[in-house]
Amino acid sequence: MKKTFANITSFFNVVYFCIMLSIKSSKKYFIILVLLDMIVVISPFIILRLSAALIDLLVENIGNVSELGTVLQSFLLLSIFIFALSILNGSIVTIRTYFEGLQSETMNAKTTHLIMEKAAKLDLSYFDFNAFYNDIEDASMNSSLVTQSAFQTLGLIRAFIQFFISFILLFQFSFILPFILVISIIPGTIAQYKQLEAIYSFQRTHMSEERKMQYASNVLLSQEFAKDVRIYNLFSFISDKFLSTWKLLFSNKQRITLRYTRLLLALSTFPEIVSAVIVFLLGLAVIQGTSTMGDFTYFQGIMAQVLGGLQMVIMSYTQLMDGKARIQNYLKFLNFESRIRDDGIHTLIEPAFTIEFRNVSFRYDASLPWVLSNVSFTMHSSQKIALVGANGSGKSTIIKLLLRFYDPVKGQILMDGKDIREYTVESVRRRFSAVFQEYCNYAFTVKESVSLSDINNANSIEDLKMALEQSGADSFVKRFPDEENTYLTRRYDDSGQELSGGQWQKIAIARAFFRKADIYILDEPSASLDAQSEDEMFGMFEKLYAGKGAFLISHRLSNVHLCSSILVMEDGALIEAGIHKELMEAEGVYAHMYRLQAQKYDYVEAVD
Repeated sequence: MKKTFANITSFFNVVYFCIMLSIKSSKKYFIILVLLDMIVVISPFIILRLSAALIDLLVENIGNVSELGTVLQSFLLLSIFIFALSILNGSIVTIRTYFEGLQSETMNAKTTHLIMEKAAKLDLSYFDFNAFYNDIEDASMNSSLVTQSAFQTLGLIRAFIQFFISFILLFQFSFILPFILVISIIPGTIAQYKQLEAIYSFQRTHMSEERKMQYASNVLLSQEFAKDVRIYNLFSFISDKFLSTWKLLFSNKQRITLRYTRLLLALSTFPEIVSAVIVFLLGLAVIQGTSTMGDFTYFQGIMAQVLGGLQMVIMSYTQLMDGKARIQNYLKFLNFESRIRDDGIHTLIEPAFTIEFRNVSFRYDASLPWVLSNVSFTMHSSQKIALVGANGSGKSTIIKLLLRFYDPVKGQILMDGKDIREYTVESVRRRFSAVFQEYCNYAFTVKESVSLSDINNANSIEDLKMALEQSGADSFVKRFPDEENTYLTRRYDDSGQELSGGQWQKIAIARAFFRKADIYILDEPSASLDAQSEDEMFGMFEKLYAGKGAFLISHRLSNVHLCSSILVMEDGALIEAGIHKELMEAEGVYAHMYRLQAQKYDYVEAVD
C-alpha cells in the first residue's frame, strides 16, 4: 500500500512539475493552449448531439412533403451548425499546433538552460566520477523528453476530460457497460507500462555503453581526431567499436520488446470485443423501438469518445509513467547540491593579503589515497611562488584548493587570518587569474576568447591589445584579416583562423593577463611555446606585473629561479622550501632536478 501511495504521489509530482515548467517557460502560450484544448474537447460532443438530432429529423420526416419547408429549414440550420463547428474544430487544431510549436521551443530552451546552469555551479568533484557523467548524460538526453512529458500532461488532462464527459453520457444508455469497457483496457495498459519500464531500466543500466557509442561517433566526426583517423586508418577500428556495442544493446532491447509485444497482441482484442457487444445492443434497442436512429448514432459516437478518450488517457499516462523516471532523473540532476558551501559572510576586498596553508591534507574520495598530506606554507599576495615536483606530486591540487574548487579534508586555508570558507567564493576567486595546464580553446572571436576572463570589461580595446602584447599573441593576431574580430577555428565561420598549439596557448595566456588580478596562476604556461616565445613571455610578465603575486607551476626550472620562494612537492608532501640559492646549497631534490636539466642543455650545446 505504501509503495502504491508513493507511486501515485510521485506521479502527481511529475504532473505538477510539467505544468509549472510549461507556465514558467511561457505563461501566455500555456493559457492559449489550455483554452484551445477546452474547445477541442467540448466541440465533438456538440457535433454528436446535433448530428443525432439531424438523423432523427430525417427519419421522422421521410415522405413528409406537407411540411417540407419547415423540415428543410431545420435541416439547413442543423447542417450549418455542424459544418461551422467542424470547421472551427479543424482550425483550432491547426492553430494549436502553431502555439504548441512555440511553447515547445521555449520549453526546450528552458530545460537545456537549467542543465547548463546547474552544471556550471556544481563542484569540480562531481566531474571526477563516472557516475556523474551518466547523470549529466541522462539529464541532457531527457531534457527534450521533459518537454514532451509536459505536453503529454496537457494531453492527459484533455483526454481525461473527454473520457469523463463521454463516460457520464454513456450512462444514459447503460449503467454497467461503461465500466466493462474501461475494465477491458486495463490488462493491455499494465503490459504496455511494464514494457516501457523494462526498456528504460535497460537503457539506464547500460548508460556507459551508450556513452561509448557516442564517443566513438564523436571521434570520427570531430576535427580533433581527424588527422589520426586518416594517417592511422582508424575508421574500421572505431566503427567496429561502435557497431559491436550497438549490436549488443539492440539484441537485448529486441528481446525485451518482443516478449511484451506478443502479450499486447493478445490483450488488445478485449476492448474490441466489448465494443462489438455494445454496438449490437444499440442496434437491438433501435429494432425494439426503445431508441431512435439518432440515439444509435449518438451513443455509437459517445462510445468512440469513451474509447478514444480512455486510450488517450492510458497512452498519456503510460508515456508519463515512462517519462516519470526520466523526469525524476532530470530533477535528481537539478537537485544536486555543491559540497563547496558559499555561505561566507566576509568579502576579500583589499589587494594585499596573506595566504596560509595550515596542515592541509586532501583526497578526492574516502576510498582514494591522499593527494596532499599535511602541507603548510605562508605567502603574501605580492610574492611569486614556484611549485615544482614530479607529475602527481600535488602541485595543481594546491591551486584547486586555493580557488575553492575543493575544500581541504583536513587542515585550513587562511586568508588574512580568516578561514577561506568565511569569505564569499566570488570575492576569493576574483583575486586570481589563471592559465591552467588543460587550458580551453574557444571557437569565438579573438576579442571574445581573450575577454572571457573579465566579461564586464570586454569592451576595453586598450586592455585587450595589452593582454595580446603581453602574451605574444599580437604577433599573429595583427595578421588576421579582421584582427581581434577574427573567429578562431573555421567551425562556425569559413573565414576563421586555425591556430597551432603554441598560438592557442598564447591566447590562453592573454586571457589570464586580460583580467586585473592580484595573483596570477601559471600552470605550465609555456608547455607549447618555443624557447624565444617562452623567454619573451616571462620577461614581459616580470616587467608588467611587478608588485603582483603569482603561482608558477613549471617543469622547466630555469623559469622559477627568480621566484620569491620555491616549494618542492613529492608524493603530496612539501619536502623543501626556499629561494633558488638556498635550495641549491641544500643539495636536495630541487638541486638534483635543476642540475639534471642543466646537464641536458649543456650536452645539447656541446653536441651543437
